[in-house]
Amino acid sequence: MAIVSTKGMYGLTAIIILAREKDEKLLQIKQIASQGDIPPNYLEQILVLLKKSEIVESIRGASGGYRLLKKPSEISVYQVLKTLDCCVSFADSKTSNQILEPFFEETQKKMEEFFSLTIQELDEFLLSKSKNMMYYI
Repeated sequence: MAIVSTKGMYGLTAIIILAREKDEKLLQIKQIASQGDIPPNYLEQILVLLKKSEIVESIRGASGGYRLLKKPSEISVYQVLKTLDCCVSFADSKTSNQILEPFFEETQKKMEEFFSLTIQELDEFLLSKSKNMMYYI
């Protein structure tokens, strides 16, 4: 779990919660925060970034909230993490190193491939794992 920041984990959690919402129902920040155990103030900052990237949309008003702007099958884990500046870029051009650049370019490509699964695929994986869990009291 070391390669994804807290911001990335919270962002992916929020996206999964929104993806599971039937009929594209709007969810308020307090609902998402409660379901995902995410601090509401931090979640608000994350949702603003996801909105700017056109991954989610928000509707204002008493019955407003957030929902996905795209289908879960059209959003990749990589898009979410890149939007939140989480673990998907290593160095900017100011700090590039000619000796190490080929290594980091290749690593960047591999990370993009690794995180290329869609939100729908991630959700299906998570649901399959939760069905296999056994709880003992």
